[in-house]
Amino acid sequence: MASLTPFEGALGLRLAKHLLRRATFNISQQRIDEFELYTVDQALAVLLTPSQKNLNQPIHYVNGALTQPRPWINDDPDYGAVNENNSSGGQRLNNFLDGWWMDEARRDTSLRSKMTYFLFTNLTAPQKDNGKSSYYYDYLMLLEHFCLSDWKELIFQVSINPRMLEFLNNDLNTKGLVNENYARELLELYTIGVGKPIYIDDNGNVGFDGDPLNYSEIIDIPRVARILTGWRFDKNDRPGMPLNGTANGNLPTGYALPDEHDFDAKQLSEYFDDYQIDAFDTTAKSESQKKAQMESELRGLIDKILEQDETAKYICRKLYRFFVSRNISTEIEADIIIPLAATFRANYNLTEVITQLLKSQHFYDADDTNSSDEIIGGLIKSPLELVLQTITLLNFPVPDPITQGELHYKVFYENTIIKKFLDISAQPIFGDTNTPPAGFPAHYSSPNFDKSWFNSSTIIPRYNICKIVFFKGNFGFSPGDFIKEVVPNPSDPEEIVDVLTDMMFPETPSQERKQYFIDTFLFDGGSLLQEGDAKYYYWNSLWADYLGGIKENTVHSILESLIEALIWSQEYQTT
Repeated sequence: MASLTPFEGALGLRLAKHLLRRATFNISQQRIDEFELYTVDQALAVLLTPSQKNLNQPIHYVNGALTQPRPWINDDPDYGAVNENNSSGGQRLNNFLDGWWMDEARRDTSLRSKMTYFLFTNLTAPQKDNGKSSYYYDYLMLLEHFCLSDWKELIFQVSINPRMLEFLNNDLNTKGLVNENYARELLELYTIGVGKPIYIDDNGNVGFDGDPLNYSEIIDIPRVARILTGWRFDKNDRPGMPLNGTANGNLPTGYALPDEHDFDAKQLSEYFDDYQIDAFDTTAKSESQKKAQMESELRGLIDKILEQDETAKYICRKLYRFFVSRNISTEIEADIIIPLAATFRANYNLTEVITQLLKSQHFYDADDTNSSDEIIGGLIKSPLELVLQTITLLNFPVPDPITQGELHYKVFYENTIIKKFLDISAQPIFGDTNTPPAGFPAHYSSPNFDKSWFNSSTIIPRYNICKIVFFKGNFGFSPGDFIKEVVPNPSDPEEIVDVLTDMMFPETPSQERKQYFIDTFLFDGGSLLQEGDAKYYYWNSLWADYLGGIKENTVHSILESLIEALIWSQEYQTT
């Protein structure tokens, strides 16, 4: 029976790898060695402690007339005042922002980056091409600020956030000319979800009995839209925008414009217990009183939506598919989703719900007699996970953003990872003009979900990731140095493959599988193997020469082939 009962005992190698892969973008031999000694409580204590950032925002490198690194978004204690005229040959701040976020995510030893990205998949407001990137930075910082805290407050803050107001046109929503875009997505995608499932079969398919909606299309959406009228933001003066308060990240936010708000009575449908907002007589009311009424109406709406049982269940299903498995059977619904939703609904605290999930026997596939049938290795890595986790596993020498700024932002992240890998792997990191409010199909499209990452269009860049990114030669990655770092005795081919597969694969492969990598990629299909005890003589001799400063290219070429084959493997492509 699927169980949220906490897992007991030390994690060990297998479960330490599993937890790190699912909870972070940062997995390395050192972290695996550290976590395999931890209990689940000890591991979660580390993951729930936000790590120190390298940089708090993108910093433009020295270039042209810019004689020192300068911040592009906010004044910075280390790099001085904002310089909005930073120039880098027409490069958009969007790509600086994406590169900065990825660099911080691959360094992040906590849950923060994975949870922030989960919230992006739930509250998707994609990045706007040629838009104000500073507004998108504020949106990411809002998600980050709430990633392990109050999801209810986050829904309110997102609803009045400039990027979301712009994306779903709620900045155009006014009394007498109601725009329903945000009202629809608030219900359908961001909170309660479109359907009330009666059953979910073992393939994850949802079945409905009669009316599949959790709300009324003809009553609730228009009336929710009326509640949402009159919220605006300043499109041209970010420094002059109001801030949302220290408790909420002190970030630029939208504001209430009472002249554009519908203060008449609004009543929702029976789906929301006929929730009523009485008419508000604005006669002789001050502007502050009117604004307070607008906020009260919006907060009351959110409270009512979140009172419904289905809201917590809907979000917990998203959490489950993001962190655990695409498959939600009737058993999982009853034994995992419903009790997890009860925890979440108590106060909508994200730390409490993710802690319960990541501590559970079920997360570690330890709640039945078959411990390798469902969870571990059961999801396909997203392109973002694939590239960032490989960077950390290989201890790849990412150029420094300050001393090697152009190589870091423009060459490595923008031109290599973003344009040559993520964009053509169907995961522009924070979306683009073609990304719908639902986000990427892998996060919502049943029954494939994460299988959507792997198709005829994306398979080529996934399999070319080493040639595209890691073996290009511009960044100084040395396969030999990497092997010396992680393998105690690199002259032994079996030890090389043992160490690498222990690091990279969810499960320990068979001896036959390991021998395949040894024979094929270290010994040219087995043609270079010797007889008897000296069967590995060729590699022993080659490695000795390499340590003596000769045959470096040969060793690097062989190790590149081995590393590439391991990355190509089905085992590594899953998580």
